[in-house]
Amino acid sequence: MAEQFLNTDTFLEQIRKGSTPMTKEDTTVVVDDKQPSAVGGLAALGATALGTALIAKRIPGARNFFKSPKPRSNVTYTPNKTVSDSAGDSLTATGQSQELILSPSKALVPLSTRSKFGEVQNIPFTQGKGYGDTNPIVGSATFDRIKEAQFDSAPAEQWIKWLGKANNPQLKVNSGPLTGVSRRVTADELDELNMIKLGKDGKPESGFLKIAMDEKMPVDRDTLLEMVNNSPINSLRTLRLGVRGNPTEQVLELTDEFKNVAIKQGLQDTGTTQSILNNLRGLAKTADNQMNPMDADAIRILQNDLRDLAGEASDPAALSDILVRLNRITGNYNQYSKKVDLPNGLKFRRDKGGRDNFYPAYKNQTSYALQGGENYTEDVIYYGKKLPNVTGGKFSTSQASPHYIDNEIGFIRYDDLPNPKLGGNKRHLRVSEAQTDIHSEQFSSNTSNRETYFRNKINPFNTETSVKLLKKQRDELMEKAAPFREIGRGIAGLTRKQQQELANVNYRISQIEKSAAGKLLQRGIIEQTTAAPLSRSWPDYVAKNLLRTMAERNINAISIVPSAMNKGIKMPGRSMIGDELNYGLMDGTTVMRTSENTIKKTSSLATMVAPLKKIAKQYGAKFEMFPMPKSNPNKRFKVVEEISTSDNSDYLRNIKDGRATYTYKDGDNYVFQEHIGASNTLDEAEELLKISSGNRGKLRVVEMGPDEPRLYETVPTLIADDQVLKKFLLPMKAYMYQGGFVDNTNIFSSLL
Repeated sequence: MAEQFLNTDTFLEQIRKGSTPMTKEDTTVVVDDKQPSAVGGLAALGATALGTALIAKRIPGARNFFKSPKPRSNVTYTPNKTVSDSAGDSLTATGQSQELILSPSKALVPLSTRSKFGEVQNIPFTQGKGYGDTNPIVGSATFDRIKEAQFDSAPAEQWIKWLGKANNPQLKVNSGPLTGVSRRVTADELDELNMIKLGKDGKPESGFLKIAMDEKMPVDRDTLLEMVNNSPINSLRTLRLGVRGNPTEQVLELTDEFKNVAIKQGLQDTGTTQSILNNLRGLAKTADNQMNPMDADAIRILQNDLRDLAGEASDPAALSDILVRLNRITGNYNQYSKKVDLPNGLKFRRDKGGRDNFYPAYKNQTSYALQGGENYTEDVIYYGKKLPNVTGGKFSTSQASPHYIDNEIGFIRYDDLPNPKLGGNKRHLRVSEAQTDIHSEQFSSNTSNRETYFRNKINPFNTETSVKLLKKQRDELMEKAAPFREIGRGIAGLTRKQQQELANVNYRISQIEKSAAGKLLQRGIIEQTTAAPLSRSWPDYVAKNLLRTMAERNINAISIVPSAMNKGIKMPGRSMIGDELNYGLMDGTTVMRTSENTIKKTSSLATMVAPLKKIAKQYGAKFEMFPMPKSNPNKRFKVVEEISTSDNSDYLRNIKDGRATYTYKDGDNYVFQEHIGASNTLDEAEELLKISSGNRGKLRVVEMGPDEPRLYETVPTLIADDQVLKKFLLPMKAYMYQGGFVDNTNIFSSLL
C-alpha cells in the first residue's frame, strides 16, 4: 500500500511549534504491487514457460507477488461519520485507503465534556470530538457556538440571538493552526438543521426554535447539540471512482519497450510479435476508456504469445521483464472491477445501466472534461442512509434519475498533472466539472421544474421534537376554535370580532400544517422531498472536498477549468451561460443576462471559483492567475486535437465575444489545441494517436518542451505550500456565508 501522506499523530504539535513535518510524496500512483486482482493479469502467469520460478529469481519479493491474494475488505472513505452513525461507510477503490483515510487513533488536543466560552476555538469544526477522534471534511460552526454559550438553558429567543450574533465577520479562530479562519454561523446551516429558518427580514419563520419560542418553552444546550449531531452533512459520503495513474500510457510504454526488445532479438517480423502488438493496443484502448476491465482472454493470449516468443529469443530474460510489467499493469487496472457494496440498499443508477464497479462512468464524455490529464477521478457525493420520514427513504428530483447513485447530491470530475512552473515535482489538480442535479432546479429557467423543486423542499431532518411541539400547538388552537364553531354553526353565526379571532386561529393552524414538521404531523410521512443538504453551499463543499484531496495526494495547486477553454470551444452552439456562471471565463469571472436579454461580463467570480479565493485568503494560500498544464510537461511528444473556427462559426463568435479562448491564429482562423495525452517517445505518441483517432476529430503529434507556452493556459489558481496542505487535512466549516449559490442578503441583520 502507498504510505501515509504524513504522520498525523504529531503534525499538529509541529505546526504549533512552527516546524514543517516531513511529507511523503505519492507520485507513482501504484495501487498495490502485492495484491492485484485475479481478474486477468496475474491469474494465468503460472502457466507461462518463463514460469514463476524464473521471475522469482530475478525480482526481489516476487514469490510473495505471485501468491494468491487473500480476499480484501472494502476500503472506506468517511468524510463525516458521527458517533451515532452505524449505517455503514462509503466506499472507495481498493488500494487507496492510505491516501484517503487519515484518522489518528489518539486525540492530539484534550477536550473537556463541557466547554466554557472560547474553549473550542483551538479545535473548531470537530463537533466536540477533537482532531484525533475524527477526520471529517467539514464540521459545524453551529456546534461550536452552542458549546460556547454561557448558559445551559435559555428561552428560544435568547438562543436565536446568540446564534445570530455568531454571524459577525470578526468571529474567527484566534489561535492554533486555523488562526484567522471564519467561525461564522450561517443561516444556510441553521435552515438545514431544521433549527431555525429566518426570512429576508431576519425574523424567525419556522424550525424548532420558532416553535419553542411560540410555546414559550426553554431550550437546553444538549437538545441543540444533538440536532447538530443529527445534521445530514454528517451522513454525507464520497464514492471515489477512477483508476490511479495513467494506465493508457503505461501500456503504450510497455508496447514501445516490447518493440525495442523484439528488434534487438530479430523477432520484429514474426506473426507472434504482431499478435502481441495488436493485443497490447486493445488493452491500451480499454485503459483509455476506463469503463471495463481488461479482457482476461486477451491477457492470456498475450502471456502465451510471450511464452512462445521467449522460446525463440536469444535472451528470454528480456521478455520475462515485459511479462512481469504486463501483469502488474493489468492486475492494478483490473482491481477496479471490484464490486461496490453500497450501504442501506442504495442502488447504482450510473449511466442508467447500473454498473457497480470502481471505473469512472463518464471519462469518454470528452466534451465535458479537459483531456490529457492523469489520475482521472469522479467523486460522487451522496447521503449514505435512507432518509428519515420519507417514503422509500430517497430524495426525489424533477429530472431523471441521478447520474450515479440513489441519494446522490452531486459529482465532481477532475485529474492532475506535474507542473514544473510550481517548482520541483509538484502537481496541479484540474477540475472540469462539479454538478448537482438535485439542487440545480432551484435556478432552472424551466418554471415547472423550479416550482416542483421548492414545492418538494420539505426538510425531513430533526423533526421529531418539532412534531411533538406542533401537535401540542395545533391541539391548543383547535380547542380555541371549537367554541366558535359550536356557537356559530358556521361563520355566519359569529360576530365580526369572533370571525376575526377564528380566522387568526385557522391561519395559525394552516401555517403549522404547511411546515415540514406539520406535514409529518398530518400524514406521518413525507411522500417525496428535494431537501438534500448543501442546497445553497454545494460549491463551497466541492472546494473543501477537493482541497482535502490535494492534501491527501500532496498536490500543491488547483484550478477550475474555465468554460471558455472547455464547453465554450467543444459545444459552442449550445447555451453556455450556466457553465460560465459555474466555471467562469479565462480570468475566473462570470457573465449575466441583462434586461435586454443580452449577455454582459461581470467582475464577480464564478460560483466554483469564488470559494477557492475565500479559502485561500483564510488559510494563507495564494490565489492568482497561473499557468495550468494541458498534458504532462515532462513528456515531449503530445497528441493534440486541433479545433478550428474554420469548422465552426459558433466557436468564432464565442472568441469575438470573449467567451472562448484559442491557442494560436492561422490566417483568419483561430485554433485551440486540446491535449489528448503525452508520451516519452514519438513511437509511443503515434500509438496513442492510433487508439484515439476513432473518438475524436483532427489529431496530430507535436513536440513540446516543458517551457513551451502552448503547453499551458493561464487561469485562476489556488497554490498551497506544504504547511497550508496540512491545514487542509483538518475539518473545515461546513456552510458558506456568501458566494456561490448563497444569497448575499444578510438575513441576520435584525438580530445583530
